[in-house]
Amino acid sequence: MIVGNGLLARAFESHFGESHDVVVFASGVSNSLETRPGEFAREAALLRQSLDSEARRFIYFSSCGVAAAESELTPYMRHKRSMESLVLSASHGLVLRLPQVVGRTENHHTLTNFLRDHIVSGEHFTVWAHAERNLIDIDDIVKIGVKLAEELSTKATVVSIAAARSLLMPEIVGIFERVLGNTANCSYVKKGTPMVIDTAVAESLSARLGIDLGDGYIERVIAKYYAADRCRDIGETPPTVASSAWTTSK
Repeated sequence: MIVGNGLLARAFESHFGESHDVVVFASGVSNSLETRPGEFAREAALLRQSLDSEARRFIYFSSCGVAAAESELTPYMRHKRSMESLVLSASHGLVLRLPQVVGRTENHHTLTNFLRDHIVSGEHFTVWAHAERNLIDIDDIVKIGVKLAEELSTKATVVSIAAARSLLMPEIVGIFERVLGNTANCSYVKKGTPMVIDTAVAESLSARLGIDLGDGYIERVIAKYYAADRCRDIGETPPTVASSAWTTSK
């Protein structure tokens, strides 16, 4: 059973759409800049209602950002932390903490679409030079998430699915510049903090699934979804995801 109709919901539809054994809750607040209490309350009410199911597994998508210090949490992250507690109070709850999800979506609020839009248009934007971000491919979330739902015991638990290494925002901007063939019109300010994510479980499972979350992963994900934007403009065929043309030298 799928609750929701966004990117994550659609991605899991073919696996659990007709299932009575697994509930995938992919509805509620999706904009990390949200501050309105009413929006948070609406998700909480729907989540409580959905948790009453008799499914063996209940999957809820949270954010890797909830692991930050209390003083650094935004209203959205505080809400997510509260929803995690609600899910984990149920014995069948599985919380999947995600970083920035990359997939084919028209949502311009995502980090990667924001960067693409601004770099292509030449519109100025500001980058926090010391901030780290982590990207994960929606296709890999599905592969790992399905395995977790199938193999983990029914005990309530939390698993982070993310690349093995987060990148500084200037590094991510640089990747987009190379992939898009445009120079970003941006200013850098000395703000931001590292992003530490425990990816041990996801890395172990991804190795079994043939997914490489190590060095170069974020570059490959950006190329997979955004190289076509440049090639469409210049009339070329996009490179394959594994092409070294889009990989940062180490």
